[in-house]
Amino acid sequence: MGHRLGKLLTPYFFVAPNTLIFGIFVLLPMVYGLIYSFYRGNFISGLQQFVGLENYRKLLHDQAFLSSLLHTLVYVFLVVLLVVALSLALALALRATSLGTSLARIGFYLPVILSPVVVGVAWRWMFSSDLGVINALLSSLGQSPVPWLTDINWARAVVILASVWSMAGFYMVIFIGGLNTIPAELYQAAEVDGANPRQQFWQITLPLLAPTTLLVTILATINAFKAFEIILVLTNGGPGDATRLLVQNIYLTAFEGANPTYASAQSVVLFAILMLLTLVQMRVSRER
Repeated sequence: MGHRLGKLLTPYFFVAPNTLIFGIFVLLPMVYGLIYSFYRGNFISGLQQFVGLENYRKLLHDQAFLSSLLHTLVYVFLVVLLVVALSLALALALRATSLGTSLARIGFYLPVILSPVVVGVAWRWMFSSDLGVINALLSSLGQSPVPWLTDINWARAVVILASVWSMAGFYMVIFIGGLNTIPAELYQAAEVDGANPRQQFWQITLPLLAPTTLLVTILATINAFKAFEIILVLTNGGPGDATRLLVQNIYLTAFEGANPTYASAQSVVLFAILMLLTLVQMRVSRER
């Protein structure tokens, strides 16, 4: 009896440390954040008064929050679209195993292991209006400098490109794994039937990559919604608030505005949006 009980409990014993860490550093803060969102208070006086849904009603008229939410939705849509397309294209180009493709995979994956702060500093150095490498190159070609980080549209474009560059290598690896699960016999049969590479891609590769594409889309969406460090270092949300995303707005509300309860309400909204988008993506994939 004791031996059987020990075998039954052994897996839980190994899982317990990770479960404990997850509970303390993820679940517990989530619960406290949800509770705080129904109160009014700050870091000095603590929770002062239960206000119910007042913080959430306030969000509906908060221009800073609504603006950052709109910027975030546009940013996420463009980043996810470009990341999925670029990582899939890289995976298709580098799926064959050779020394050259292995080196290329390493090169494209290197940005993934860099700190987001390092990525932000590097891109700021490249696109600085005065001392940037890109403007120096343009000047050497006789072109006028471009206000990359001080013009609203250029700043948004640079932020999106920096984010895509830092993430594409990770999802490329996932797509390569998905491509390797597709049986080669399907492509051989398609060639016998006279299908060209484009037809093979649309009729074989893309449909069989649907689960992998869903996974990449969900992960990229979550990561894009959480974007903070790169943008903070690269543009600090500027010019104005053109590149201020929701996470930065939450940070500013909690720490610079000393209003953690109101920031908690914004965090709950962000969590609800992520959960809703994930459920919709999974539902659409399952119906297909």
